[in-house]
Amino acid sequence: MSYKQRRRPRRAEAAKVEPREPFRLDPFQEEAFKEIEEGNNVLVAAPTGTGKTLIAEMLIKRVLAAGQGVVYTSPIKALSNQKYRDFSGEFGKEKVGLITGDVSVNERAPLLVMTTEIFRNWCFANPEMLQHTTHVIFDELHYLDDIERGTAWEESIIFAPVHMRIVGLSATVPNSRELASWIADVREQPVKVIEERRRAVPLELQWISPEGGVHDEESAREHIKQIGERRRGRWSSFQENSVETGL
Repeated sequence: MSYKQRRRPRRAEAAKVEPREPFRLDPFQEEAFKEIEEGNNVLVAAPTGTGKTLIAEMLIKRVLAAGQGVVYTSPIKALSNQKYRDFSGEFGKEKVGLITGDVSVNERAPLLVMTTEIFRNWCFANPEMLQHTTHVIFDELHYLDDIERGTAWEESIIFAPVHMRIVGLSATVPNSRELASWIADVREQPVKVIEERRRAVPLELQWISPEGGVHDEESAREHIKQIGERRRGRWSSFQENSVETGL
């Protein structure tokens, strides 16, 4: 058969991809957003990977659609840079600004990503820049308990303009209701606590031996026992040899 006579095999028809239904929010996400829509300050305490950031994204989308502003604060510059990239891709670069001290990009944007220290400074020095900002989102709110930097979170919460509502997100706040009570006192506004204890990504503790093996607790204990027995055996042998050689 000549080249011209060869026929390319027919491609199998691609399987039709059924449209995916919109995913359903978890009850704690629905409850948190309901409280936000009702104009309340909200503290969300939920394990890592459960979907706290989605609550922030829903709030941001709502605020931007209303033609207003929102601030998203994070504890470190690297996380602020990451959120800036994420939000720029999701909401459009023209709507997102980044202010970290080292970098200032589009600081008149309706969605501003900044470190908490920068937001604290704005509350003191540039409150007029926050006139049309309805919410401030504190990611990793448990940094409030940090000995060296916690005052930035305290002062931000205390001195944020009265018209702004606070949304706090954290996976490791052990006393969320006590914290919410303090925020309610200093803001003179109610704070709703939303807690989710179910962990979407289960945590499993495992141990790595010096040889590189991975063990569960039972296996790790047995491995440690064997190492101890081998070391005691070598020590006993060393002592016996020392006696025989007169060392």
